[in-house]
Amino acid sequence: MYHLEQLENIISSESIKNLRNFLEKSKWNYKVPGGFLTNFPQRQVNTYGNGMYVDNEGSLQGHKWNNTYWTAKQTQNNVSLETETEPLPEELCKIVPQLREYLKSISPNHNINNYTFNIAVCNNYTDPTMNIAGHTDDDYWYPLEVDERPIFVSLTFYLDGKPVEDKYYSRFQIKVDGKWKDIKLDDNSIMFMNSDIPHRVMKHKKKDEKYFRPRINITLRSTYNIEKNPLLHNICIANHTRYYKIPKAIISDGSVSIEKIEDLLEKYNEFCRSNEADLIIHKTSELHKNKKKYVELYKKYIKNHNLDVIKSYKSNMVVESLINVCNYIESSRKL
Repeated sequence: MYHLEQLENIISSESIKNLRNFLEKSKWNYKVPGGFLTNFPQRQVNTYGNGMYVDNEGSLQGHKWNNTYWTAKQTQNNVSLETETEPLPEELCKIVPQLREYLKSISPNHNINNYTFNIAVCNNYTDPTMNIAGHTDDDYWYPLEVDERPIFVSLTFYLDGKPVEDKYYSRFQIKVDGKWKDIKLDDNSIMFMNSDIPHRVMKHKKKDEKYFRPRINITLRSTYNIEKNPLLHNICIANHTRYYKIPKAIISDGSVSIEKIEDLLEKYNEFCRSNEADLIIHKTSELHKNKKKYVELYKKYIKNHNLDVIKSYKSNMVVESLINVCNYIESSRKL
């Protein structure tokens, strides 16, 4: 399913104005190191969402993760990366209930809830060569919310003015029936789309670069309900903070060679310096050796508290995430 609409038909002009004002002042991160630390997103990025849900009045409620953890490098899963979260801003929180209600009206077969659209992934295309390769966003940490498939909502803004002709708009495409299809995303447009539909943004054609206009895209995504699946709830937040925000530390058990640690620090600190951020540090922890212990503890909690079963404890579910989640379960069940 994909459905294109204008924000003016769903939310108030005041809400649109507030959101555009927020984006005018937003901070952006550029060249966040990718999984192998040699690649990075071909655009400026940021993300918001700390695990709290948005209630029907547009306010944040529930548990928040202050820090999240991920593998520091795909080939170095014995070192974790720690990143601080940031809450969903009020300007987005206030429109989420209306977006959910609209989605319900166009999607009879849904499982929309308070955790629907509690994460914002933001992309700022400031150069005509910026792009995003073809991909889907149906990773295992996203819940199935519409037609038993994950979904996101995409908002588009041209803050510096719209392109002068349709052919100069962002070259956003989706893959339908095996063929790439152009979709015009106008200023203040909103697109509801199942996340398993392949999509991409092509760089501008060379001959059209002089007509390029900067574009900001926000995709609102969802986490699992923390009461039913606290681990995937946490992992979903952790994935976005890892790849879109400024890191604060790497963590190891102290046995990793100093050369490998220094290489990781240099790669991340090169990014921090270029984004005028504090340099990251290396922390050691004996608990870093205990992933198996906390996997078994979490399996026990699944049985005792009737939580969703986790099919596979993947390498990106680092021990610090498991400790974080187990601590949450222990404290919340005591209340």
